[in-house]
Amino acid sequence: MEHKEHHRREISFLIFFLMIFLIIFVMALLDMRRGIPVFGIGLPYMIEDVTILVLSVIAMIKAVWHIVTY
Repeated sequence: MEHKEHHRREISFLIFFLMIFLIIFVMALLDMRRGIPVFGIGLPYMIEDVTILVLSVIAMIKAVWHIVTY
């Protein structure tokens, strides 16, 4: 019984992280279209936004992979 609860909790966290990365992805995409950086860390906005987009996609793929293969 405890294993099922642990499994359910882990899947819930993975779905939560998937939603967070989706929100960050959408923010970066919208900010890239507007020409402003997402976080303003000192890089040109295009480099920062594209980096965030790529890393968000990789993170979403990894989260989906863990959900599917768990």
